[in-house]
Amino acid sequence: MLTRRRVIAARIEAVEGTAEVITVADAGILAIDPKFDADFKMNERNNQTNSLSPLPPVPGARSGKVTFKAELKGAGAVYAAGVKPALGVYLRACGFAETVDITAGSEKVTYLPASSGVPCLTLWVYEDGIIKKLRGCRGNVKFSGKMGEIQFAEFDFTGVYDGTVDGAMVAPTFEGTVPPALLGATMTVDAYPGVIESWSIDMGNTIQLRPSASAVDGYLSAMITGRKPTGKIDPEMTSVATYDWMGKWKAGNPAALVIGPVGTADYNRFTLTGPKAVYTKVGEGDRTGIQTADTDFTLTLNLGDDEIKLEFVK
Repeated sequence: MLTRRRVIAARIEAVEGTAEVITVADAGILAIDPKFDADFKMNERNNQTNSLSPLPPVPGARSGKVTFKAELKGAGAVYAAGVKPALGVYLRACGFAETVDITAGSEKVTYLPASSGVPCLTLWVYEDGIIKKLRGCRGNVKFSGKMGEIQFAEFDFTGVYDGTVDGAMVAPTFEGTVPPALLGATMTVDAYPGVIESWSIDMGNTIQLRPSASAVDGYLSAMITGRKPTGKIDPEMTSVATYDWMGKWKAGNPAALVIGPVGTADYNRFTLTGPKAVYTKVGEGDRTGIQTADTDFTLTLNLGDDEIKLEFVK
């Protein structure tokens, strides 16, 4: 079996924790380094006998994780109810609410954090002859990018183990849009256009499995019980008069973060914004001899469920 032959497929569940039947239409995202990691609780039996030999453990609750990366890019076509970025279904299961605006000439798809109504997924990994399955999946996502390179979303899903079976590899219609590189994009924090090479944002979702003695695999589904979005940027250090990085950290005042638009082609551009980023650390870095103000921040609420916005625009 070849590790290069792997395909991710997922469908939102109509009933939480009840597996959906996956079809080739549920695949198509170009996953990078997809991995399936099962977790079966093995109950040790520490009974005492006339021998030092151990007794066989008893398998218990069964869960698993699926991780993969995907390119941040648009659909490459006019946004509509059925035309959205391929990673949209995965973002929704990571705690984002999806809104599609079909206003002619300004179509866009917007993702904002949600505190309720977050769907869960049935998620299959096709592995060159076998299919590994999870149900009731929810997860976390990290966004990252670097100057001149493709930007990424990194997913980490937890769910209930739903079996491994033999199965032929599917041949989906993969997303065809070429991802934009981070070039010529607006990047500001507190309205200051820092000279930034790289950035990252971690949604910081807390994922908990729901134990149930009546569930055949021990769990009903995975839930998002909290989130703490944090991030990092690496701007060049400046004089205090130009921008007072240490003073801003000391003051603790929220500052608007703007990344993008990234990309220049219609329906293949995205922006990522946070209305209230608070610096939590300003350290020293070295970028080939240039001092940087390596800055950590927390993204905080404005009105609620709006601490970050990812928008795929025309």
